[in-house]
Amino acid sequence: MNTEITDDGVYLYKMTPDKTGKMKQYAVAKYTTRPAETIGNMHMHEYMQINYVYQGMAKHVINHEEFNIIKGDIFVIPPYVPHKITSSDNGKSAQIIEFEFMPEFINQNFREIQNAESFLDFAYIEPFLVGENLVKPRLNLVGKIQMDVESILNEVLTEDQEKKQGYELLIRSQLLKLLIIVGREFTVNLENSKSRSIYDRHRDSINLAVQYINENYMKDLNVEDVAKKFLLSSSYFSYLFKSITSKTFTEYLVGLRISKALELLKNTNDKVVDICYSVGFNNINHFNRMFKQNIGMSPLAYRKSN
Repeated sequence: MNTEITDDGVYLYKMTPDKTGKMKQYAVAKYTTRPAETIGNMHMHEYMQINYVYQGMAKHVINHEEFNIIKGDIFVIPPYVPHKITSSDNGKSAQIIEFEFMPEFINQNFREIQNAESFLDFAYIEPFLVGENLVKPRLNLVGKIQMDVESILNEVLTEDQEKKQGYELLIRSQLLKLLIIVGREFTVNLENSKSRSIYDRHRDSINLAVQYINENYMKDLNVEDVAKKFLLSSSYFSYLFKSITSKTFTEYLVGLRISKALELLKNTNDKVVDICYSVGFNNINHFNRMFKQNIGMSPLAYRKSN
């Protein structure tokens, strides 16, 4: 893993290329927790991380809250969320299996699978609600589900270590199976709790924000103002927005504006500079650069080709 230190003193871990130079999209490991005094600052990752407590007990620190975690607990840390896991206050340690992956490792097909939305709630919403009374910061798996999850994780560890032909495909399939199982279990837990409305409210906020952007793309929009409009912090809004749309706020907005510009270039005789301002760009050079970056040619070249 590559490591950077942010301005806040938080360590940021990034995936590194493998021996062939190809950028890795996942990593898996089993480790034993260390005492808090031997662990420095909080850290975060550019990828998603699933943690499963395989044995023992430990302490998890996230969003300024501390929680004890025990055998059978499984929790997800979305990208860029500061946290750390240490041995418990009584000195006891735990064995943790962590399965890290870039979102593109499972691709968009995951969103078409039953329970995918529940898993995304668990992955992207749950960590931010740990301070609310009725929301737990993890699931505790027992019985057959616990054994199934441990079997999946142990198989992934073995495949990653042996690296036989087709191992990445098998690991991806096991990851999808794991996400479905977790999503299903989370659904059961949620339906039996009073927290359903909390998750619905936060997901609805993002869906309404997307609708608002679609209707106001030509205006001067920024993530801070849109997040505030829907009563969310900009950082939390950004995480949720990316989880639901698979794009950052800026990527979505620029893509939408370019799409509208394509329609105008093809169906009107309006000047390029007028189109630039009408779709929400306030600088013609920036518009031309973004257009070429997204489409592969200049606006004038696109108009001529059509």
